[in-house]
Amino acid sequence: MAISLKKPTTATLFRTHKETLRQGRFLKRCGQLLLDGFSLQEALVFLETIVDSDSRQMIEVVHKEVSRGELFSAALKEAGFSDVVCAQLYFSLFHGQLAQTAVKAGSQLLKQAEKKRKMQALLQYPVVLLFFVMIMLLAMRFVLLPHIHELTALQPEQLDIGTRLVVAGVYHAPVILAGGSLVFLLILLLLINKGRKLTPMNRLQWLTRWTRSSLFTLYWSQFFSNEWGFLLKGNSSLLEVVTIMKKNTLSPLITEVGEYIEMEMKQGKSFHDSLQELAFLKKEVILVVRQGEKSGHLGQELEMYARECEEEFDKQIEQVMNWVQPVIFIFVALVIVAIYAALLLPTFNALQTF
Repeated sequence: MAISLKKPTTATLFRTHKETLRQGRFLKRCGQLLLDGFSLQEALVFLETIVDSDSRQMIEVVHKEVSRGELFSAALKEAGFSDVVCAQLYFSLFHGQLAQTAVKAGSQLLKQAEKKRKMQALLQYPVVLLFFVMIMLLAMRFVLLPHIHELTALQPEQLDIGTRLVVAGVYHAPVILAGGSLVFLLILLLLINKGRKLTPMNRLQWLTRWTRSSLFTLYWSQFFSNEWGFLLKGNSSLLEVVTIMKKNTLSPLITEVGEYIEMEMKQGKSFHDSLQELAFLKKEVILVVRQGEKSGHLGQELEMYARECEEEFDKQIEQVMNWVQPVIFIFVALVIVAIYAALLLPTFNALQTF
């Protein structure tokens, strides 16, 4: 029987909470079974029997690809897992810690799913409020303000400057918001179009420099430090690490980074010097690599640094989530106050003229 699966979106950002949760649970359970002595085939067969129908479809795709002789990482790619997750499992072929990597990748996906769930819960009520505020603004412009103007029979010049500004702001708010949204959408489409013309590494370099966000540098510093640390602890040399990255076919970004580092090293630069121009890596990565090369414990030091980056990344995400809802509520409150002011101030001005 042919296996049919609606392939998940490639971009991690646009995956739903449920989709990420499914993938995380599968990888973590699979890794735990491998640690308990199951073979990969046995683990997949067992998991197919205990999961829901949606997860079963995903596992069947993985099982089918593995049975055909494909690598586990390539099978995950076919099932719709992200390039980053597939690359992690690909690297495990060389450092020999497939089970531990699957558990770690699954745990990371579960954390991502929890963050998405929290963000959805945080935004649900404010988004509903924003919707009703927009309806109120439209009602003010096309229904209430014209009636108030007719009832009070006041000319704009008869109103004080504060009242005129408030009324004009509320009256033109729908146009301002609609125009602002269109401009934002246009800029976003232009940026997306520009990004598509760049190679994966140059796109990430450009995004990191343009946004100035430490989240990019923390995420990718954690990823590369962790994978390099695993490979080095698995007795790979730095040159072998670069070769493994370059030969990876599952993530164009990692392949390009490997090719770039190899090109820099061929020009006589050391491994840590070849990282200087990679804007998506924190400067501390270079210092850790330089120190690790001297001490001979580079693998362990990179792993420890990766854990610190992961903790800092999680902390910053929590801070962003804690700010989102209050900022939206403040905006909604200001709009509601402006609406009340636009209703009451002209009325008070009219009463003062009698």
